[in-house]
Amino acid sequence: MAEAQVFDARSGEKSTLELSGPRFETEPKEHVIHRAVVAELDSRRRYTASTKGRSEITGSGRKLYRQKGTGRARAGDIKPHTRVGGGTWGGPKPKHERYGKRINRKEARAAFDGALSGKARDGELYVLDSLTFDEPSTKRGKEVLGGLELQGPVLLVIDEDDRNAVLSFRNLPEVRISHPGEYGVYEILQAREVLFSRAAYERLAEQNGGSR
Repeated sequence: MAEAQVFDARSGEKSTLELSGPRFETEPKEHVIHRAVVAELDSRRRYTASTKGRSEITGSGRKLYRQKGTGRARAGDIKPHTRVGGGTWGGPKPKHERYGKRINRKEARAAFDGALSGKARDGELYVLDSLTFDEPSTKRGKEVLGGLELQGPVLLVIDEDDRNAVLSFRNLPEVRISHPGEYGVYEILQAREVLFSRAAYERLAEQNGGSR
């Protein structure tokens, strides 16, 4: 059974926590995880690139000159993509159907559980107990990470309400802060270690069918 290392931020004591349930016992499947990462990154793209097609260009539709006798190539109106100021052919449009990547809920859940289970199996999941900050202190945040001897990069999952703790860790270059429900497979894979506050872990455990 996989275990998470628990670190008491107040006393400095270390212990272990048994992890069970689908969240921590799912066999990682590389192809499913890959599909999930591709879908997550695609959903974050803004798709703001946009070009005007021929039908969107302002200009006369009148034939420029007669068909024959001028010695020049045949030409219709002034709006084709071969002319300066003409409409673009095959240019990008916002969120075109051919760009969208999709993954169903079952696969997304399997990918998330598989990524977390992989971290748990490799001993790279940690839980912080007694994480209280009376005021923001980057120095103390660094001491907490030093007590765990983490190499980084670290994904720290912490409640948004714990603002002093957020402010204490956010300036540390090896730490990426996220809140429950706001991180995905990509963030888990980007981190060497995943660190949960006790409250964030409890919320994850509830989603895991109540296992602790």
